[in-house]
Amino acid sequence: MTGEQAKAEIRSVVYRMAERYGAMDTDGVLATFVDEGDILVVGTGADEVRFGREELRRQIDRDLSEVETLSVGMEHLSVSVFGETAFTFADAVMSVGMGEETLRFPMRWTLGLVQSEDGWRIAQSHASVPWVDQAPGRSFPVELTKTLSDLLASIDSDTDMSSLTATRLGTATILFTDIVNSTTLSQSMGDRVWSELITTHFDRVKEITERENGTVVKTLGDGGMYVFTSGASALSTAVRTQQAVTGAAHDLQLRVGIHTGDVVQGRDDYIGVTVNKAARVAAAAEGGQILVSSTTADVVSGSGLDFGDPVNVELKGIEGTHILYPLNWA
Repeated sequence: MTGEQAKAEIRSVVYRMAERYGAMDTDGVLATFVDEGDILVVGTGADEVRFGREELRRQIDRDLSEVETLSVGMEHLSVSVFGETAFTFADAVMSVGMGEETLRFPMRWTLGLVQSEDGWRIAQSHASVPWVDQAPGRSFPVELTKTLSDLLASIDSDTDMSSLTATRLGTATILFTDIVNSTTLSQSMGDRVWSELITTHFDRVKEITERENGTVVKTLGDGGMYVFTSGASALSTAVRTQQAVTGAAHDLQLRVGIHTGDVVQGRDDYIGVTVNKAARVAAAAEGGQILVSSTTADVVSGSGLDFGDPVNVELKGIEGTHILYPLNWA
């Protein structure tokens, strides 16, 4: 087996484990672990350390009994193979349904795998889920997805810092988009089909953006950044974009985040706290959701747009708790 073949099989095991969690199938999850030996599973809490297969079964059963629905999406999965041992790292998102509420937690997940007679199996798992339950709402630190992190890094690296003395401060509405589970989709479709799909997607979003007098600032991978002088135009673009992807042959799950504020404009780039907050608002959204900062919601008040119940979140790197509003667009 070549290194690439081993990595492909390991990815398959990890995706299957996540999918079986989402199906709330304890036996299916256990099937991705080694049959014997000192399995080690570590969670976020100080007491979340388990050794052995039976302890693992009890933990999975207990965790699944506390929720009504659960899904795990892998935002980024890297694999390193060392002979018959392998290690993986994933930026993941766990969505948990409890009653009428769905909570979304960013995760970092590392796995240790070994090659057995039945193929690659998990021997060690460490999942960290940072969140705090605070009344009256739920608050959790929102990490940027890999796509949005790369997009912001790309924008910053392309900005000529020597020209900042010639930049001007202005108020703008920033919109970020990001496709959920793009890694899984691209692997299932193949590079050629995925590339054609993404190209068509960005062409369509560009058309919608320009029709609303907005500007495409940057696209990278499966994410994009767009700027508008009108908050209402940004929200209209977001709605039309969501409608476009849900009506396409491939039903993409798109997360959209929008924030309004002062930005530093340098040539064709926009930088500053407003840009970073908009990206983090997008990272907090679920697939098919448009999340809007309270600032943007205030800007478009009286426009007739319909927002859902506000959510309180902590955005990592930005001080304080922030109120976000989901836009009812469907």
